[in-house]
Amino acid sequence: MAEKTCLLVGGGLTGLIGAAVLARRGWRVQILDKGRGIGGRLASRRLTSGEQTGCFDFGAQYFTVGSPQFQPWVQEWLDAGVIVPWSEGFPTLTGTFRNAEKVAYRGAENNRSLAQYLAAQLAPQPVLTQRRVLDFRWREGEWRVRAEVLTDGAEAVYSAQALALTAPVPQCLELLERSEISLKPDIRAKLENVTYAPCLTLLALLEEPAQIPPPGGLWLTGDPLGWIACNHQKGVSPQGYAVTIQAGPQWSADHFEAETEAITAQMLEAARPWLGSKVLTTHLHRWRYSQVLQPYPEPCLSLPAPGPLVLGGDGFVGGKVEGAALSGLALAQSLLVSL
Repeated sequence: MAEKTCLLVGGGLTGLIGAAVLARRGWRVQILDKGRGIGGRLASRRLTSGEQTGCFDFGAQYFTVGSPQFQPWVQEWLDAGVIVPWSEGFPTLTGTFRNAEKVAYRGAENNRSLAQYLAAQLAPQPVLTQRRVLDFRWREGEWRVRAEVLTDGAEAVYSAQALALTAPVPQCLELLERSEISLKPDIRAKLENVTYAPCLTLLALLEEPAQIPPPGGLWLTGDPLGWIACNHQKGVSPQGYAVTIQAGPQWSADHFEAETEAITAQMLEAARPWLGSKVLTTHLHRWRYSQVLQPYPEPCLSLPAPGPLVLGGDGFVGGKVEGAALSGLALAQSLLVSL
């Protein structure tokens, strides 16, 4: 039997878990991602100032489990030591706990380590980063995907029998338009109705420990801040006092295009009661597509003509880490029956 092949655009959890399912069924898969590192919102990075180095989870902060389809994957990751429980609930300013009924999990090293674990299972098939997909065409029984290599501006073409898009829905719509893929009016309307809230995320490396209460995560009002976390308490920054500060969705939308210095100053001032230390250095990240406000009503969307093409991602069935994983599972099942 001829080998089945698939290209997946987007190296977040949806693409990675979808690729893992296909690879375990004998498919040859390849992921193209425009970022420097894989994982999407399973994002982690380091900041250094002098002798102090902090590690930050700066995308998704944790995840919970609510569906039987996701549970076996979480158990596999627990058994492999890739994730660990963080807490059962997090305090709010009113003294109540949020998500108190579920275990919140985190990456054992950091959240990106989960993405790296999934990517390693795809070897020797590569996950190619810094590849910005330009368009794609169906030619001679396969998809030809044209991408810009961001390191040098060169163009490359990749091919496979099946194609999956897992980028945010607005970006997928732009890519479908450039690729001259027509959509039925009702499908286009549903995709155009998918909306996201942005999130401004500030990373602050401190000289001394932060004053965030145990277990190291605190939900705030959202105006301006929605969440603040101590990565040192969390266990992902043992050598440095690294604090992740996330603005609320409305404040993020109102200030998204403001100058970095102004955003940083306002967010640090709002976070001051929980810092209690000199700030050594900061980094601001702007998540344009963060919280899904209006999702697509199904976990994925199959477009069978002219060739096997499936859309998925956290914009389908409600977002968050578990939603992204469920979309990846549905996406893989759709592709398995397409060839």
